[in-house]
Amino acid sequence: MINFRDLGGYPARDGYTMAWRRLFRSGEFRNMTGNDLDRLTGEIGLTSVIDLRSNLEVERQGIGLLSETDIRYHNISFIAGGNREEDERLFRELTNMGEFYLHLVRKSEFGERIVAALEIIAEPENHPLVFHCAIGKDRTGILAAILLSILGVEDEVIIEDYTLSTPYMEELLGRINSDPEMAKHIKPLPDYFWKAVPESMSLFLSTLRREYGSIGDYLKAQGTEPSLVQRLEKALLT
Repeated sequence: MINFRDLGGYPARDGYTMAWRRLFRSGEFRNMTGNDLDRLTGEIGLTSVIDLRSNLEVERQGIGLLSETDIRYHNISFIAGGNREEDERLFRELTNMGEFYLHLVRKSEFGERIVAALEIIAEPENHPLVFHCAIGKDRTGILAAILLSILGVEDEVIIEDYTLSTPYMEELLGRINSDPEMAKHIKPLPDYFWKAVPESMSLFLSTLRREYGSIGDYLKAQGTEPSLVQRLEKALLT
């Protein structure tokens, strides 16, 4: 497992705190070891997984040893994928990942999938739960930021949590660049793609609020149930 961490312990609204051992974020699980699996099923007692990768990614890369367990598996694709030329053009036009995140969440189908993921997270019977994408920085970062924000976690804490992915990106890039064939495929991507800098998450949160009024209002615009935030509070705050 890569970039795996507990979202517990963060101060939330009204003196509450994000509960430990209920919600985790991570990178993909396809290379997980037997020891990793023992930790998930034994030490953590994981009940559910939300996989934010595209259907194509799941088909090509699989879910590793998770397929051998009774852990509930949900694939909610945050990016359909497949149009490499369009993605490369978009990255050339943008200046940081925050702009890319905004490009995604402005799409109605993306907003609907955020709500779908939050609905699963709001059910206590699904805990402990982990949500993940490939590296655990971008799609996972968007969902984590929106969730933490609507639970009253301060922006500086959300931004700090986002930047915790930085060492994993450096490690990944080094591993890819050591393979000439893999390095060739990532060459068109800009340098900022491999970074989890505070400015990206700060821009994402501030712009989303400016455009919608609040993160909660953004979710309302995506058709969320009025009770969703309250159910998330009850499930995740202590």
